[in-house]
Formats: sequence, structure tokens, C-alpha cells
Amino acid sequence: MDKVDFRRKATPGHWAFSAALEPAQQDAVKRLSLELKLSEVCARILVRRGMHGLEGADAFFRRRMDLLHDPQGLPDMSKAVARIAEAVDKNQKIVIFGDYDADGVTATALLARFFRVLKTRNRPMLEVDALVPERSQGYGLSAEAVEIIRHKKPALLITVDNGISAHESLARLAQAGIDCIVVDHHHVGETLPPAVAVINPKRKDSRYPFNELCGAGLAFKLAWALSVHFSQDRKVTPEFRAFLLDAMALAAIGTLADVVPLTGENRVLAHHGLKAMGGTAAPGLRALLDNCNLDDEATKIPRAVEVAFRVAPRINAPGRCGQAADALELLLTNDPVRAKALVKTLEGHNSERQKIEARILDEARQQALKMLAEMPGCRAFVLNADAWHIGVIGIVASRLVDEFHRPALLLSVDRASNVAQGSGRSIRGLHLCEALMREKEHLLSYGGHAAAAGLRIDAAKIDIFRASFQLTASSMLSDDDMLRRLHIDEQISLDQINQTLCAELDKFEPCGAGNARPMLAALGVSVPVLPGLMGKEEKHVSFFAKHQKSAMRVVGFNCAERFNALCDLSLKNGALDIAFRPKINTFRGNTNVELIMEAFRASEAHAG
Repeated sequence: MDKVDFRRKATPGHWAFSAALEPAQQDAVKRLSLELKLSEVCARILVRRGMHGLEGADAFFRRRMDLLHDPQGLPDMSKAVARIAEAVDKNQKIVIFGDYDADGVTATALLARFFRVLKTRNRPMLEVDALVPERSQGYGLSAEAVEIIRHKKPALLITVDNGISAHESLARLAQAGIDCIVVDHHHVGETLPPAVAVINPKRKDSRYPFNELCGAGLAFKLAWALSVHFSQDRKVTPEFRAFLLDAMALAAIGTLADVVPLTGENRVLAHHGLKAMGGTAAPGLRALLDNCNLDDEATKIPRAVEVAFRVAPRINAPGRCGQAADALELLLTNDPVRAKALVKTLEGHNSERQKIEARILDEARQQALKMLAEMPGCRAFVLNADAWHIGVIGIVASRLVDEFHRPALLLSVDRASNVAQGSGRSIRGLHLCEALMREKEHLLSYGGHAAAAGLRIDAAKIDIFRASFQLTASSMLSDDDMLRRLHIDEQISLDQINQTLCAELDKFEPCGAGNARPMLAALGVSVPVLPGLMGKEEKHVSFFAKHQKSAMRVVGFNCAERFNALCDLSLKNGALDIAFRPKINTFRGNTNVELIMEAFRASEAHAG
């Protein structure tokens, strides 16, 4: 089972405390605290995150469905609905083509399930195929994918989570008499691809108020617009309403897996999607969730972090180490027996992925350390090796970014073709897709967004690209961008921490990219008894922190490698500063608050 990685190994070099509030902001804190019946601790965090007014703060906490925007506001949505309606009315064959990652698989499954509802309702002759490519075929509408689609002879193709850069492939499909609708959230180039409709909120001409929806989020919007159309009323029929409520679970998985900002519509989709997961009757998703050993046995509603680190990797695993079609079949099957068998298959692929990842990470890390030794001013990594597993290099790139706080691109070279396929991750300050756009003269292809991207390159050009990308990274990243920071939302004393505060902090969920769970800090706490190791493999640390008359248990997950440093500081310095997130813990009928430690340092106020 995957362990939740809180990334404590990469200890921040600087603790950035939220700035002091201006008098007007202090007034806002008092108003929010009074009107929303919140502690001033939480009210201050809200104000610091830009929610000064009662309406905005109340909406943030309530996460109401009516905060979702009308899907008709998306570019070309009306065109897409009209063409799909025509295909349905004429019984034309439709193919849905997604991607092999969790966002693409959930987006594909979501639309396929919509057409099932439509077919059951009154369209028995409707023929819809759902496909995802295998990673060996390449991302998106590769030449092989185009031939597979052409062989199926659809009248209409709907791409989800891909297609925005597939100009040539879409043109070939159009020449074959296949109309295409592109539903994609990735970076839009200078021109739109040739298609009947291009639904992408990042289009330059888009007036849609939120442009951070992922592929599954856009698939949900299309299904919503289609539900309205086929209901012939803005208030959809009970069948479509039930479908949309359940479909939010798939939209939430895609949203959390693709690490898009959990703000605006994404926050609403994730919140209601997590609730939908708890009660889903879909055999495949139910079997997958049960296999993931969710923490909250009472509600069965997973937290965002559990979906991101337990559910999503298992949906991703077949696309990395097996056949992505297995993950799609799991989300579409109505057979509980088949669902359990597919979950077992996914679990096997995930275990294999972990082993491959560990090996590649060790090799890539050695290359990264060598680059840093030879070039101390290095601001980005371009690492390569023959036959690195292309399904895993993206995860390894993410691990390197976590450890070294630098953008990382990993390239797997195929010596038979002398072409390298790569995957990269970035840090704040460097929009990875824009950086690759500056390097397009060296590349065969590229695509992605700010935080993650993929590319293909002639192996002979890797060294030139590495040097050029280093210059691009240096021009885009400032010295300030290179500083690793731990952002502290609020300094607090131990006597302010209780179960009520924990319940208030839970209202910030779902938390993740763009909406981190609030980080608190207690300064100058003492450690009366030396910390101890805990867990079967003794990877975790536990101790009691004390300040004045208050004492609380502190748990540090996956930080045993810093155990000696923690003990030394506790003995020599006399006091610690700890950064943490409080959590209610129930064990054997006893409920109390624990502090989940994110980082520690010698207390600056007590340094000797």
C-alpha cells in the first residue's frame, strides 16, 4: 500500500511567516470571526488568503454546487452539443479517445458512462466506443492511434485530455470523413486544431471565468451541457441528475490526480466528488476504494490527500507498467467479480511501478548530484539514460523536484530510433510548457502545462538542448525562486489548539495544489522527554512538546533520518520551533489532538 508522502525529507531552508495584517484586515478578521463563528486563527488565515468579505469566505467554506459555472460559457460548447446531438439523432457511431493517465482515464470513463445513461434512456441503437492509448503508442493522437480510430469508422470523435496540439492527426481524420471535437485543458498554441469544436478554457478568446479545469472536469462540463440538452430543460431529468452527482467522483479523481489548483470550480468538484465516492455504487470504483484502506471507516469519504496518493496512483499504474485499458475497464465495468480481478491487476502494476521507480530514482539522483557538483549554479536538470521506463520517469522527475527544488526533465533514449521521450516537472516561477516553447527548435514535439510537460527529441540533440534549457531556466528563475520556503499561515501557542480548531481547519478541505492545508507553527516549545521512533519499520518519530502549562503529542512521519538531529537539538538548544498541522486522533475510544510535524528547527528565541 502506498504511504502518504508528506515530503519532510526536503527540509525548507527558510520559514516564511505570513505578513502582519493591516488595520482594515484586522477589522475583516473580527467580522469573519463573529459572523461565521470562527476562531480568530482561522479568520486570519482566510483574510491572508484573500477572503476579506463575508460572502467570499462563506462560499469558500460552504463549497456550494451553485458556484459551478454554466458549461455553455466554455468556448465552442454549443457547437459540441449540437454535433453530438446530431450524431445521437442519426445513430452515428461515436468514439471517445482519452489519455493513459488518471485524468484522461477518468475523463473517458465519465463521458462513456454518460452515453450509457443516454442509450438506456431512449437511444438503444447508439454505438459508442471508449478508448485510451497505451504509453508505447505515444501521447495523444499518435499515428498508431489515428489508424485504430479510422479502423473503427466513427462519424464523430471526441478527444478528452488531449488533442489541442494534434493538428496533423485531426486533419487526417477529417480527410477520412470523421468529425472531431477536442476537449482539452492543456496549453493552446498559436492556432487551434482543425475540429468541429475545441473546448478549452485556456483559449485566448475564452471568456469562461475559470481556466484551471482538468480533462475530467471538462468532461463533466460537457456531460452536464448534454444532460441539459437531452432533458430539454435547464433542470435535468432525475436520471441525468443522478448520473451527474455520481460522475463528480470521477471528476474529483481526475482533478486531484492532475494536481490542478484546488480553487474555484475545482474546489467544488473535488468536495462533492469526494462525497460521491463515499456512496458510489459503481462496482469498479467501489472495489478500488475498498482496496485503498481509507482512513475514515465511519464515513468512507476519502480525503483529498488519500485520493491523490492512494487512488490515483493505482489508476495511473496500468498506463505506466501495463495496459491503460485495464484502468478504463475497471471504471466502466458493472460486474463486481470482474472489478475485484481488475483491482488486483492494478495493484500488481502499482507494485511493479514502485520497484522500477526506486531504481530509476537512484540513477537519476546520481546524475543530478554530479550536475550540481560540476555546475553549482545549475538551475534545472536535464537527465537521460537508455531505456528508462517512460511510464515512470515523470514520477521520478517529481521526486527530484521535491528533493532539489529545481525543474527536472528526464529523457528515455530509444537507441533503435535514436529518439528520446521525456517527462518533466517544475517549480513555481518556471512555466514548463512555456520554457519548452522557447526550446522548440531543438524538439520534435512537446506539450503540457505549467507544472508538468512531456517532450520528444532527437537523441543527438540532447546535449545542445541541455545547455540551452539551462540558459532558459536561468532567465526565467530568479534567485528568490530558487529559495526553498516553508509557508507558515499562523503562529500559535499550544493552549490555542483544540478539537474545535481542528474542525475549523477541516473546512479548508479539500486541500492540495493552490489551497494547502493551513500550516501552523509553535515557537520555543520544550521537549521534556527525548523523542522516540515509532512504526513497524521505525520510520516515524514521536515526542511531547510543552509550552507553559500545555503539552501535546507530536508525530513526524517519514523523518527518522533526522531523528538524531531532533534529539541533539532537544538536548543542546533547550527549545524547538515546530511547524505542524493539527489532527484529531481517535484510538481505542480516546480522542485527542495530535500535531503532525512538517518541519522543526532550533528555536531562534532560545538559541545558545
